[in-house]
Amino acid sequence: MALIRAIFRKAMREWEWIETMPAFRTYAEGGKVRVRYLTTEQAQAVLARLLEHQREVVLFALSTGLRQRNILDLEWDRVDLARRLVTIEGHDTKNGDALGVPLNDIAVAVLERQQGKHRRNVFTYRGKPLRTANTRAWRAALKACGIRDFRWHDLRHTWATWLRQNDVPTWVLQELGGWKSSEMVRRYAHMSAKHLQPYADQLIFPVTKADSPKALENQKTASHKSGHNGASPRLHLVVSN
Repeated sequence: MALIRAIFRKAMREWEWIETMPAFRTYAEGGKVRVRYLTTEQAQAVLARLLEHQREVVLFALSTGLRQRNILDLEWDRVDLARRLVTIEGHDTKNGDALGVPLNDIAVAVLERQQGKHRRNVFTYRGKPLRTANTRAWRAALKACGIRDFRWHDLRHTWATWLRQNDVPTWVLQELGGWKSSEMVRRYAHMSAKHLQPYADQLIFPVTKADSPKALENQKTASHKSGHNGASPRLHLVVSN
């Protein structure tokens, strides 16, 4: 699917053979969407094992949810530190729409540390723009931390999961991440149910403390002797003292 998209994108933007791209829908194997994320402890462990330039890229990914290509291709003319905003143009996003990315304190600190290193590109190494973040050092850090089945793109899943775990609404997450379809965001919906708590609290019913085990046994014996076996069973709700 990625290859087909790339061909159509090139046909539209570079060769000008077509005016618009057809829509592609990705179907996960078995109908299940893969969501893999790190805990904050795991993230800290991985960051501690990365070189400085790699650590900065991973920090920025965890802070913004941007995809690897958007981060590595980020240029200073798309950064507005005064407004705490990064702009990703439509031709660089997956859905074709421009995306405004608000920056939190961690993301701002990362950008401030990159200032003066390169005239055009934000993320560099030894004076040259970074071309990839999925390096052997990155994979070695994951292995050293005992983290398996984790891809670089899963940093985006981690960002989204952390936001939902902190009760960010799904509609806000959708806008932050630049997803066109709400179905893509619902994969994270179960990470927080705080907004449902008031509705769960609407279920109120009287609860009495259960009799002691000995008293319950005596009741059963008395019921058996009296032949009382046709009535509906009685529900006992037990609460702790």
